[in-house]
Amino acid sequence: MAFVDKTIEVAADVHDAYEVWTTFTDYPEFMECVETVTVTSDGRLHWVALIEDETCEWDADVVEEIPDTKVSWLAIDGRETGEVRFEKLADGITKVTYQLEYDPAAWEGKADTVRHWMRRRVEKDLDSFKEMVEAIA
Repeated sequence: MAFVDKTIEVAADVHDAYEVWTTFTDYPEFMECVETVTVTSDGRLHWVALIEDETCEWDADVVEEIPDTKVSWLAIDGRETGEVRFEKLADGITKVTYQLEYDPAAWEGKADTVRHWMRRRVEKDLDSFKEMVEAIA
């Protein structure tokens, strides 16, 4: 398994940052490779993403959701598990920590390529998230 751990500060209230992150169907607005995220009738998240010019689909369960504090998930096929935590640093300033543990082999690519892609994905997604949240705050 491989691990990515990134933190960013956003100029937004913790509640607003949490609400944007947990609106799963809006992920394509700040996650570069994500085409769609659909909440299925059983509450699972069905992901469709374009990864290295290849369409990938998988399902994940939200395993813990604590309002304004954290959300964590687990991919049904075991390819990844993750958590995003939200911490109020001051009025209008929130620390967002994104931790992702994943199996490079489950992504059907060369392990080094997948590791580089995942690090880049998390960094870019957090930067885009920051821009989106600050634009509406």
